[in-house]
Amino acid sequence: MNQNKRKTSSAFLILGMAFLVIGLSTDNTAFTWAALAFIVISLVLGGRWMRPRKR
Repeated sequence: MNQNKRKTSSAFLILGMAFLVIGLSTDNTAFTWAALAFIVISLVLGGRWMRPRKR
């Protein structure tokens, strides 16, 4: 399950980066907002930044 989340997280990150490039090159805000949504979904699915730190 953890490996599956990592794959989907990276897929959403790649899609987000692609949409960001398309949105910035065509000056289309819909692609830019979609890119931000995909990147946030990628961060939530990755979950590394949400885990408590080991002390």
